[in-house]
Amino acid sequence: MKSKFLIGLLIAFIGMISLSSCERIDAGCEGMKVNLYGDSKGVSDVALVTGRVFYNPFTTEIYEYETYVQTVDYPAFTINAKDGSEFTVDPTVSLKIIDGKSPEVFKKYRRELKSIITGTLFNYVRDAFRIQLNNFTTDYIVSNRDSIEKA
Repeated sequence: MKSKFLIGLLIAFIGMISLSSCERIDAGCEGMKVNLYGDSKGVSDVALVTGRVFYNPFTTEIYEYETYVQTVDYPAFTINAKDGSEFTVDPTVSLKIIDGKSPEVFKKYRRELKSIITGTLFNYVRDAFRIQLNNFTTDYIVSNRDSIEKA
């Protein structure tokens, strides 16, 4: 009786481990299988995976990056022109990771894609607007809006 209980407990444990060690990578996404242990600690051991992926949840982690076009509407922020006037900018950005390049993005930032989009990429967008608008005076910005938007 005791051995049947232990065997049942072992089967339940193996079943739970099997269910937690499988992940499905959705269509339009790329998955990265990252080794958490070893000399390289995942930096050089990132494998691109798709479909249903089986892995060891104790030594490996799966990250999923969307590779389809995403449109991100960032919150509005203010920028100063060259002469000190203040302009409110409300940027919307469409972006796409080039197919097959998601492991390179992961190696550089080591974070989830949503965290990169809302943190690092937002900082790049804000700095780009700040650098460009600091080059122009208020009169030039108002008179030449089309060339400002292209810049």
